[in-house]
Amino acid sequence: FFCILSYKFAVLHHSDAYLYWFNSDYVQNKSWTDFFNYGSDFILFLNYPFVKIGIPFFVGFLLYGTIGFFGILKFIKCSTLVIGDKLIYKELNFLYLIFLLPNLHFWTASLGKEALIFWGIASVFYAFATKNYKTFSFVVGSLLILLIRPHVALMLLSAITLLVLFDCHYSLKKRIAFFAFVLTFLSMLLYMVFQLSDIRYWNWQRIVYFNNYSILSFKNSGSYVPMLDYNYPYKLFSFLFRPLFYDANSLYLILASIENSIVLFIFIFAVYFVVRYYKKIIFTTWMQAAFLFTLVACLLYVHRYANLGIFMRTKIMFQPFTLIGLLAIITQGISLQKKS
Repeated sequence: FFCILSYKFAVLHHSDAYLYWFNSDYVQNKSWTDFFNYGSDFILFLNYPFVKIGIPFFVGFLLYGTIGFFGILKFIKCSTLVIGDKLIYKELNFLYLIFLLPNLHFWTASLGKEALIFWGIASVFYAFATKNYKTFSFVVGSLLILLIRPHVALMLLSAITLLVLFDCHYSLKKRIAFFAFVLTFLSMLLYMVFQLSDIRYWNWQRIVYFNNYSILSFKNSGSYVPMLDYNYPYKLFSFLFRPLFYDANSLYLILASIENSIVLFIFIFAVYFVVRYYKKIIFTTWMQAAFLFTLVACLLYVHRYANLGIFMRTKIMFQPFTLIGLLAIITQGISLQKKS
């Protein structure tokens, strides 16, 4: 159903899916090897053989939707490992309701980066949950993130690096050695990000200029958000929880508002338990990784995007895992409340 919906949406709005299936001037008169690069070109490199043998545009959506489906299955496995059966009430597992939030399925059923990236991130978090980093899905998933969206790989690696640096279970010597080892990869990823974004090199004024240019480029879009005019807390709130009903002027935004209201309720509920039982709530390594990844992503994305639809698309990379972390807090809070 969502493959069909995503396909109809792409046709209606002439989305980037057309470019990825070689319906653009950019791809004309180029060979397969011309696309062997990171970023959007790598998607074209992957799709080139399928397009050349005549696979129809809609079948491309089915192919990507299948990968997105496997990503969601990986996410479900990961979630059940973290939460278990702690959200079952009268034989109803409320955890399954999270798996039915439509925004995740809409974007992972589309022909584009999201299906591959979500599968990759889900594979990384599943490996984190099982402590098994030698699986095919972890290795390939990590490479896909690196090659398709180096900035996401940068954010994810930064989160893991922060987690290790502040983990007292490791000696100071090991933490310093780990940081020195990872610094090379972080520098490489930063370089890749700068090249893709046309920033090119480290210069703060240049970074600010390109970030502001990115935000203002959304000004003529249908759901533009004036992020440059907001204070920082409201920027974060807008990115994480909007559109809400006061933004809704279409069916899509109404449905997105319903989903965001659920997410906001879960967030408030979890914060309540954190405040009340802060000393007793256990933040597992998996939860810390999910929250740090979300924090790093939010701090960066609020400087680049200013469109409600882009907010919804971007959040699927981290929000599902954040929700599982929040639900883990809620289950602990409910258990502590029953004991008190």
